[in-house]
Amino acid sequence: MFIITDEMLRGTNSDDKHKGTEGFIKQLIKHKVAGIIASHDVSLGCMEQEFPEQITNLCFEVGHKNDELIFDYTLRPGVSKNMNAGILMRKMQILID
Repeated sequence: MFIITDEMLRGTNSDDKHKGTEGFIKQLIKHKVAGIIASHDVSLGCMEQEFPEQITNLCFEVGHKNDELIFDYTLRPGVSKNMNAGILMRKMQILID
């Protein structure tokens, strides 16, 4: 079996979402199910240390140039370090420095 999920448990509070997603991932590992799980919850990336043989973190990064976001859609190892919401909110005049 192979599963693909994106933003699991969307719509719940952050703590419940994290606990539920972590529990689900542990069940997948227990039952030896392979898959791809997309999430903006960067704290889930710590699970790679607990399950180094079963979990590999991969991410997309975003670059910034002249207050523009640049996406190269290259899959990289690790958890994303860049944040882009602030730039988007400034462009929409929601966030003012």
